[in-house]
Amino acid sequence: MITMKKEDNNDLKKVVDNIRALGIDMIDQAQSGHPGIVLGAAPIITTLYANHIKVDVKNDKWINRDRFVLSAGHGSALLYSVLFMAGYDIAFDEIKRFRQLDSITPGHPEFGVTKGVDVSTGPLGEGLATAVGMAVSECYLRQHFGKNLIDYYTYVLCGDGDLMEGISYEACSLAGLFELNKLIVLYDSNDVTLDGALSSSFNENIKQRFEAMNWNYILVSDGENLDSIDDAIQKAKSQTMNNKPTIIEIKTTIGKYSKNEATSIVHGTPLEEEDIREIKNKLGLREVPFTISLEAKNSFQEMIESRNRSKIEEWGEFVSKLSVEEKEEFELLLHNKMPIKIKDIYYNFPSDGKDSTRSVSGKVINSIANSYPFLIGGSADVSKSTTARINNTLDFSSNTSSGRNINFGVRENAMAAIANGIALSNLTPFVSTFFAFSDYLKPGLRMSALMDLPVIYVFSHDSIAVGEDGPTHQPVEQLTALRAIPNFDTYRPADANEVIGTYKAILELRKPAAIILGRNKVQIQESTSSSEVIKGAYIVKKELKKLEAIIIATGEELELAMKIYNNLLEKGYGIRLVSMPSISRFEKNDEKYKREILPDHIKTFVIEASSSLSWYKYVKSDDFLFTIDSFGESGKREDVLRKYGFTVEKIQGQIERLLR
Repeated sequence: MITMKKEDNNDLKKVVDNIRALGIDMIDQAQSGHPGIVLGAAPIITTLYANHIKVDVKNDKWINRDRFVLSAGHGSALLYSVLFMAGYDIAFDEIKRFRQLDSITPGHPEFGVTKGVDVSTGPLGEGLATAVGMAVSECYLRQHFGKNLIDYYTYVLCGDGDLMEGISYEACSLAGLFELNKLIVLYDSNDVTLDGALSSSFNENIKQRFEAMNWNYILVSDGENLDSIDDAIQKAKSQTMNNKPTIIEIKTTIGKYSKNEATSIVHGTPLEEEDIREIKNKLGLREVPFTISLEAKNSFQEMIESRNRSKIEEWGEFVSKLSVEEKEEFELLLHNKMPIKIKDIYYNFPSDGKDSTRSVSGKVINSIANSYPFLIGGSADVSKSTTARINNTLDFSSNTSSGRNINFGVRENAMAAIANGIALSNLTPFVSTFFAFSDYLKPGLRMSALMDLPVIYVFSHDSIAVGEDGPTHQPVEQLTALRAIPNFDTYRPADANEVIGTYKAILELRKPAAIILGRNKVQIQESTSSSEVIKGAYIVKKELKKLEAIIIATGEELELAMKIYNNLLEKGYGIRLVSMPSISRFEKNDEKYKREILPDHIKTFVIEASSSLSWYKYVKSDDFLFTIDSFGESGKREDVLRKYGFTVEKIQGQIERLLR
């Protein structure tokens, strides 16, 4: 490896200072941003890019690149400055448009918006946990393809806030358990938070905490010492440290060189003009805004390019020599956003015609896994209940990195973020837990939607029909919460046919999605359709005379609705039964199809054991809703459903009254 000679560190110091100046100019122009991390952490990220990180600035999606995650996402001006100076395709005008509408330099790094940004980092801790997923994927893919094809590090720059968030405990605990030795966290340790001194809210011994989680710990006592930072990163990568992930605590000064350095004032407030001039004078730079040294820029790019040129060429030569079969499989990985066509999803229909949707889901996952090698996932310690597990394969561990089952333990929050890291690494993850616990992983799920990642969320125990476990385990508002998330599809299939259709839709659309499942056996209906699920809603039973009313149902309640439909049909009513497994998919149809399914001016009823808030678009008033807007109770399933009105007699009677 080519590294910077110690005597050449004056050149690197010039790069660091130019990056500092560019970052604070961006923030000053926008009058918005976080100058403290720009001034304090610039030596860390600059040293990493100059001397260590393996990247191709002309191809920022190169699959064998090292990953970099700015978990302290508020420091985006620092990252954009580094990427621009490194030669990524970021126009100088975009640097000047930092935090402006429609720029490619938004307030926090966003995946798919800015070249060189590997992940969107929103809430603190989310990026660090996502990086664990990237490191898991590297282990799996290195084992699957061999290290000549896949072999990279995952680096994280985090701050105190990331380590205070509970998600970091969950994710780092797993990283230590899995011995993810190619994960290196650079901890910008400056002893200051937005509200003041760090000591007022956080006083943990980071060394002891991480060593207890099976991590290596390295301390750099002077964050301005480029040699020390360089040596620490090199040590983390060395063979003597290769059995554990590593955290490097680097003591920095927030807002270095500012008149308010080492205080919370400089964290998130743009600097005063006089302060900026003084900083540039201290650094020996011109005071004119957005003036950078071309010599420093060219030098930085040469440092990066000279280290990586031969690695990129050697990798390309290796790929060119792959067999036809190997290339086909590798192309399947590279194009992970393309629709996946599983010709046959095998499901053995039970002789009695009944099965729970959670049971069907588990069987379908295994059928998909047999045909698609890049499906990987697990549960938050509830795989026996959610059935979300790949049979006949190993569990992922430090000794079995080829395993496709990930035992996340009771770590829902980290599980979702780790799944995002896996999806960002071109694999297709599924993760599962009880639906009521989806609240624990909502931040990561939201980031899946924001980044448009093909993560499959498998939630079981879908309603008050859970029964004896009681209101803490009985979802009510969760369906509405998921349905409100932009760019996210929520499916609640009614039976085996619709479960199969849901997975086919998810694999074809390659969008972030959740499948909501029940634990109770339901009748597999002859009239439900797997092929229609992708449309979101379809007619299960047609009216046999002039249409008077429509009943919409989802999930387990479709069986109840079917009984009501048959009774009303016998009484001579013109009734239509519609299954709507996904509201979001239905709303994406053209108006012609939507009007065919739900014609205007026809009385429409909804039966769903969930919040009413999803359904007002389709009904005339509350009288037409058979939903639940209170918490459930502990009791036998039949008793709970009866108490809340989910019976044939109660619902049919109300419908008949409204049709008279």
